[in-house]
Amino acid sequence: MLRYTLVALMLIGWLAACMPNNAPLGPNGSDSPQPAGAPVIEVEVARERVFTLQNGAQESIPASSQVAQINPQMQGVGIDNDGRALLHLPGQITLELLRGAELPQIQQSDTDVKIAQNGGTLIADLTTAANPQFSLTVQTAFGTIVAANARFAVVREENSPLEWVLALETGANSQLNVIAGGVSVPLAGGQARWLTTTGQPGPAIVLSPDTQNWLEGARNNAVQPEIGAVLLSPANILAEPTLLKSPLRTDHPVEFGRDVHGAVQLWLNPVGIFGNPAYTLEDCNADGQADLAVKNGILSFDFQELLARVQAIDVTVLNRDQPGRGLLQAFDPAGAPIGQQLLQVEPGQTQTLSLRGDSPYHAAELRLSDACFLGLSLTPPGEDSRQPAPAREIAPQVQRDVVVNVLAAAAERRPENGQFQAPRLTPGQLQIDGQLADWTQLVQKSGVDWSPVSAVVYDNGCANRFPQATAAIDLAGQVLFAYDDQNFYAVFRVDDDGLVTYSGGDNRIFLGDSAQLLLDLDLNGDFDSASLTGDDVQVDLLASVDGPRAVLWQLGSLTSSQMTAATIVVTPSAGGYVLEAALPWAALATSPRPGDRLGIVAAVNDNDMPGSNSQECIIATSPQRDWRNPTTWGTVLLQPTPVE
Repeated sequence: MLRYTLVALMLIGWLAACMPNNAPLGPNGSDSPQPAGAPVIEVEVARERVFTLQNGAQESIPASSQVAQINPQMQGVGIDNDGRALLHLPGQITLELLRGAELPQIQQSDTDVKIAQNGGTLIADLTTAANPQFSLTVQTAFGTIVAANARFAVVREENSPLEWVLALETGANSQLNVIAGGVSVPLAGGQARWLTTTGQPGPAIVLSPDTQNWLEGARNNAVQPEIGAVLLSPANILAEPTLLKSPLRTDHPVEFGRDVHGAVQLWLNPVGIFGNPAYTLEDCNADGQADLAVKNGILSFDFQELLARVQAIDVTVLNRDQPGRGLLQAFDPAGAPIGQQLLQVEPGQTQTLSLRGDSPYHAAELRLSDACFLGLSLTPPGEDSRQPAPAREIAPQVQRDVVVNVLAAAAERRPENGQFQAPRLTPGQLQIDGQLADWTQLVQKSGVDWSPVSAVVYDNGCANRFPQATAAIDLAGQVLFAYDDQNFYAVFRVDDDGLVTYSGGDNRIFLGDSAQLLLDLDLNGDFDSASLTGDDVQVDLLASVDGPRAVLWQLGSLTSSQMTAATIVVTPSAGGYVLEAALPWAALATSPRPGDRLGIVAAVNDNDMPGSNSQECIIATSPQRDWRNPTTWGTVLLQPTPVE
């Protein structure tokens, strides 16, 4: 909600900049004389509560007034959620406000009106205008609507980032265009399009016969569903991997399930959770039908071309890995996550992951470490989950890529995986400025020296070199650690023959030049565990000189978030860079004590292909580094005595 408010305030400022700075009017716009020739708008109070807006303040217009006047050069107008008002503009133009709508500013001339709409429902009638060429521009937080000789409505949904433009009536000489994301599209009579805070306008949708009833219900303050639920029928699709054909492609989506309203688009993401994914068709549950086997992969479902409302998602998965290594996540129309469920069954067992929401889903993502996707179901609200592929009695699956002998796993935590020390700092000993002078002093005082980051643990192009590279070294690194009561500190000194950082908009910054830490934040509690737990995290550090940032991955659930509290500075050096980071313990959700040990691996990711996002090579402090198995990580001792 804050995001929409900020955008609305920006719109208000844009419109206000176009208006003269006249003297203020009386409380209702009618108690003081109007400047000569000033435009006046009549406000018909159809139901309390209606108010004027001036300099951020509201002034109520009593319903007993019936009709008030405002000067649009100075005032806006709005209503509360139960109110209703009619605005009569010169030139026989009528605007109707419903459901908490506000028009903070109104700019009027002889040939057009420009308004900023903030929420609620606006119904505009230009079909009775004295001048058929008269135009109305509505600017919202979602987009722009430009109309002439048309009757239309702009409706903001209350529980989702969706706004609808409804073309209620147009003629031969009408104009009704919807603009968003740099694209302008027309809207014909009897059609609707949705807008959200990102991207282009949605596809044209035929208005439901119930549209007029919904608008009348809004006039009467009736309790009713969102307008989107009236315009769109609920999705009702059952799709199984038998729809997929070999060879599987990762360079374009495939149609995965269709009904009369359109199709779901399925992407097999070419970049996995960490590294390269694998997608194959095989009969995982011995039912004679092909399933989609996924290793380290991401399935992305796009519902935006489906002219139906998705509010219920079910996917069925046969797990082949430890519990917790799979996740279904859904996204609202603005791309924000609004629901998730973990894959929690044991290897060889089947689980249906189900999501239900009041806000519609425009996309979903299924992340799997090692599992089989058996099917997708989109169901109408209120219906029971339709499991796409019923669980059957099947032969026990062999647990793969998982250490099950705990004692053997403990033996794998070898000294060569890295045994480090982090000096305990006193206040002011370190400045996060990308310079090494204070670290050099810390080395001298503590006796803790730089540790090499050199073992190749992932090779998808380690032999590649940056184009026209002149440096003798392609990739090498060193690392130092330190800590105090507030932060864990790390500094990387990296040799890299060319800097190519991640350019995507999501959190997978490891698909480019970056530093990385694997941290077991409760080593005392799970030293012998080869399975990921809730305290096992990965921190990725973008090696960008201009915009360094940190991303925190919860390895058990494969979810990520921006680590905005971290402080990171990257400084270019001859043939590489220095990356210095302070990671707050609070952001890591832990508070270790002096003398504790943490599990740790420091690594450096490399990409030598400008213009691409690719994880070509990883070098690390542990030659056995496996992000899924904490027993392959090293340890770091938080020294108990401060360095003076």
